[in-house]
Amino acid sequence: MRNKRLIKLLLCSLVASSPAWAATKIHVTSDGTEKGNGSIEKPFANLDQARNKVRHLPSSKKSQGVEVIVHQGKYLVNKTIQFWKADSGLEKFPITYKNAKGENPVFFGGTILPADKFLSLTDAHFINNLVDKNAANHIKVINLKQLGITDYGEITRHGWNIHNSSERVAPVSLQVAGKRMTLARWPNVDEDSEFMTYQHYLPKNRPLRGYEKKVQAIIDNAHLPGDVTFTHVVDEGDSASQKPKGKGGTFAVAFDRMKYWQDIENIFVDGVFASTWEWSYNRLAKVNIDKREITLAEPEINGVGIGESVRLPHFHFDNIPEEIDQAGEYYIDRVKGLLYLYPPENFQALDIVLTTLKGPMIAIENAQNIVFDGLSFTSGRDIAFKINRSHKIHIKNATIANFTKGGIAINGNNNVVYNTHLYGIGAYGVHLNGGNKQTLSPANNLVLNCHIHDFGWDQKSQQPGVLIDGVGQYVSHSKIHDGTHFAIRVRNANDVVIERNEIFDLPKYHHFDGGALYVFSGYNAQNRGVEIRQNYFHDIPTIGVYPDNYTWGVHTYENIFNNVGVKASRAAVFVNAGGDNRTYNNIFIDTVLPYGQGIQPKAERWMTHWKKTQLRFGHGKVNNTPYAKYPDFIRWLEKKTVDELYRGKSYVNNNLIYNSPKVQLLPKAIKNGTVDHTKSLQVENQWLTNTNPGFVDIDKGNFNLKKNAEVFQHIPNFIQPEFDDMGLIKR
Repeated sequence: MRNKRLIKLLLCSLVASSPAWAATKIHVTSDGTEKGNGSIEKPFANLDQARNKVRHLPSSKKSQGVEVIVHQGKYLVNKTIQFWKADSGLEKFPITYKNAKGENPVFFGGTILPADKFLSLTDAHFINNLVDKNAANHIKVINLKQLGITDYGEITRHGWNIHNSSERVAPVSLQVAGKRMTLARWPNVDEDSEFMTYQHYLPKNRPLRGYEKKVQAIIDNAHLPGDVTFTHVVDEGDSASQKPKGKGGTFAVAFDRMKYWQDIENIFVDGVFASTWEWSYNRLAKVNIDKREITLAEPEINGVGIGESVRLPHFHFDNIPEEIDQAGEYYIDRVKGLLYLYPPENFQALDIVLTTLKGPMIAIENAQNIVFDGLSFTSGRDIAFKINRSHKIHIKNATIANFTKGGIAINGNNNVVYNTHLYGIGAYGVHLNGGNKQTLSPANNLVLNCHIHDFGWDQKSQQPGVLIDGVGQYVSHSKIHDGTHFAIRVRNANDVVIERNEIFDLPKYHHFDGGALYVFSGYNAQNRGVEIRQNYFHDIPTIGVYPDNYTWGVHTYENIFNNVGVKASRAAVFVNAGGDNRTYNNIFIDTVLPYGQGIQPKAERWMTHWKKTQLRFGHGKVNNTPYAKYPDFIRWLEKKTVDELYRGKSYVNNNLIYNSPKVQLLPKAIKNGTVDHTKSLQVENQWLTNTNPGFVDIDKGNFNLKKNAEVFQHIPNFIQPEFDDMGLIKR
C-alpha cells in the first residue's frame, strides 16, 4: 500500500499523544484565579499559568506524561501565548493541552461587545449622509472608547505581489455568532449592478481577435455580483514593481455614486484592475464626479489595465459609512471610536466579537513534543498558530476560525494537523514548510483529515487552503472547498504527496484563472517529486491540477475529475509549459478538455535560472547529490538545445474519459482528450466513451468501477482509483 509511510506517521503521532497512566494533570477553568495551583480544587485561569507550571516541573514528573485539562468556557487571549524549548515534552511523553471530556473550551482573541451598549442611531448628520435613509431605523451604534477599546488598526493597502503585504498588521474585524460581518461597501455583496458590464477589456477600441474571442465567450457566461467595472483607463499610473510608492492610476466609470461619499481618502477599492490574477486592495486618492473618474492612491503591479492577461476588470468599494444599508454591514469611525452596525436578526442574544489580538494566538519556537487536542481557537487579526523550528507539534481535533492573516504556519519536522476544522480564514489555512533542500531530508509534516473552507477573504490571490514549501510534506484525506483561489498551492517544493482529498467549489473569486491545485517550480528544474494521487476533484469552474510556468516532474495519477473546467472552458489538468510531467490512470467525467499542454514565450529570464541549475548539477555533478534520485532530472541536464528546454516533453496515458450527453469535449480534444501546443506531448492508450464505462451507480455519483467494467477491456492495466477512500476518513 503506497501510503504506508503516511499511515505510519499518523500511528506514531497517536502513540506519542497518549500519556502514561500516571500522567500529571493540571486543570484550567474560565473561573480559575491567578492564585490557583492547577489542581481541580484550585484551577488556573489561563494557558500561560498552566504552561509556566509545566515549565518548572521536575523531569521525573515530565517522564510520566503531563496533561493540561482545559474545561468548558471562553478564554480571552489578549497577547500571544508563547512556548519555547523549556516547554517541550519528552519523546514518548509529550505535554498535552486538551479539552475536558465532552467539553468545548474556546480561546478567542477578541473583545465581546455587550449588546445592551448598542444604541439607536440619533446622529442627524450621520443619518442625513446615508444613501438609504431607511437604514437609519435599523443601525445601532456603540462607543468603543467608553469600553476601553482604542486600537482599531489601520485599513491599509495590500494585495497580490504588493510590497509589505505579508508584514502588515490587519485591522480589527467584527463577528456576530462567529459569522464575519461586512465592512460597509458598494455595491452590496449579492447585488447585480448595471455597471458590471461583461466585456473583454482592450486598451484600444478595436474588434476582438484570436484568443480574445474565446475569452469573451467565457466572459459571456460569467456572473460577478457585488462588483462594477471601469469604462476605460485615463492614466495607467506607475508600475508598483518599479515604483511601489509611485503614482496611482486613474480610470473612468459609468456611475457617479461617489457623490454620496464624504471621506474619499479613507475609502478602499477591492478588485482586479489588470491581469486576472492580480487582486488588489488599494486606497482612493481622489474622484472627479463631473468626469466620473477615480484615481488610486498607489500604483498597481504593472499599472491599471496593463498586464499579461487583462480580461475583465471588476471591483467594489469598502469602508463607506454612507453605504450601510443591509444587515451585517458595519463601519468604525476611528477618530470618535464609534462602531455603527446594521445588526443581523436577534443579535442581542448572540456573541458580538471585535477581533483585538494583533499577534499570533499561539507561538511555538524551537520546541518539540507538544500536543493540542480538542481545543477551539477563534478570532484574531493575525494567525492562530505560528510554529517555527519546532518538531512533533500536534494539533488535533481542533477548531480554528476567523483569523485574518492565516490559520496555522508550520516550519519544522514531523508536525501534524489532524482532524481539524479551519474556516473563516483571511489567507491560507495551513502553511507547511521544513525539510532540507540540500540533503532532501523530508520534513514529514502532515495535514490529515482536515476540513478547510471559507478562506482567502482578506488576501484573495494565491492564498490556498494548504500552502506547501520545503521538502517532504503530506496532505491527505482532507476536504477543501469554498476558497477565493487555490485549494492547495505548491511552491518550489520537493517530494510532496497530495492524496485522497476531496476538493471542490473553488475558486470562488478568480473566475478566469487558477484552479484547485497549483504547482510552481519553473525556475528550478531540480524541484521535483510532487505526487498528486487518488484525489476527487469536482465542481471546479477553472483548472483542476495546474503545474504552471515551466513546472517539472509532477505526477498526477489515479484521480477523479468530475465537472472540472467546464464553466471557464479550461482543462481539468493543464500543464503550462515545462516537461517531465506524467498524467495517467485518471478518470475524467464531464470535462470539456481533460488535458491541456500549454506553451510560454521563450523569455530569457527562464534560461537565466536554468543555466544556474546546469552549472550546479551538470557535467555529472548531480551524481554526488541527493538529486540523483530523479531520473528525469538527470535527463533534463543532458538537454542541449533551446527548444528541448522550452518545449519539454510530458506524458499522458491510460486515462478514462467519459462524457455524458450534457457535456461535450472541445472539438480539438475529441481524438484523445488532449490539446498540445508544444507538439512534444506523448499520448498513449486513452479511452474516450459516451456510455457508462462501468461505474457502480453513476446516477447517485458512485464512481467506483465494477469488477467487469468495460474500461478494463480498453485499458487492461488500468488501476482503479479508490473512490470510497477519498475525502475525510469515514468512521
